[in-house]
Amino acid sequence: MPAVFVVLWALGFSASVVGLRYAEPFTLLAIRSGLNVAIALPVALILGVRWPRTWRAIAHIALAGFLLQTVYLACMVNALDHGVPQGTAALIAGMQPLITALAAGPFLGERIVHRQWLGLILGFVGVALVVSDRVSAHATTLGFLLIAPAPFLITLASLYQKRYCARMEMWSGVVIQHGVAAVSQVALAFVFESMVVQWSWEFIAATAYLAVGISIVSINLYFFMLKRGAASKVSSLFYLTPGATALLGWVGFGDRLTIGAVLGFVASALGVALVTRGKSST
Repeated sequence: MPAVFVVLWALGFSASVVGLRYAEPFTLLAIRSGLNVAIALPVALILGVRWPRTWRAIAHIALAGFLLQTVYLACMVNALDHGVPQGTAALIAGMQPLITALAAGPFLGERIVHRQWLGLILGFVGVALVVSDRVSAHATTLGFLLIAPAPFLITLASLYQKRYCARMEMWSGVVIQHGVAAVSQVALAFVFESMVVQWSWEFIAATAYLAVGISIVSINLYFFMLKRGAASKVSSLFYLTPGATALLGWVGFGDRLTIGAVLGFVASALGVALVTRGKSST
């Protein structure tokens, strides 16, 4: 399950960049969220899945979805649209496991042992090595202002999901979270964008992957692992995604694979091993 999550998530940056060639950020996100609802609602009705029984439970699920699917992704996708390179975005997003570890104690009562702290630091160093030749400052000031809060936002959304949405059923949760996201994203696109889409097979493929591969499969794998394990352990998997992206690009597209990327991926893997195998308590 962690391996599937890492591979699918690693392709998300590239799919977003492709999608942004044909649509503006909020428009792209709105189409993706609408597609998620169109897929998940019939499945939920056919399977007869359990829906939240109280308005409070619905509100918790909706807020977690809004934080992750609209606020976090709006920062990330708009930053990419304003010229922030994938390498820079991956490096900044790589701060998320460290921030999660710092917040998991007071928010969830998790205790991180010394070996796990060593693993978290080693994992971040590995991410820095992987993206060292792809980090660039050639982006607008707005782009960097947008990407800066991204790791804090995904940490907040993840911890909120773990604490208040532990009983969320997958398909009904997708409908609620992406329904809220779709409404907010359409409103933002209407206010700030032209909502013009250049339809192409590349755009359709990228949007379909963002909807199914990321929003339905990857996110729900992440939520499932959060439900069953410590937040600090699960979040450490994000250290592996830049290295996995580099390896997949080398295997599938013939991209250049540097020694730094290989060493960084090894360092990240060792860091994740230290975090996930170390003892933690709640």
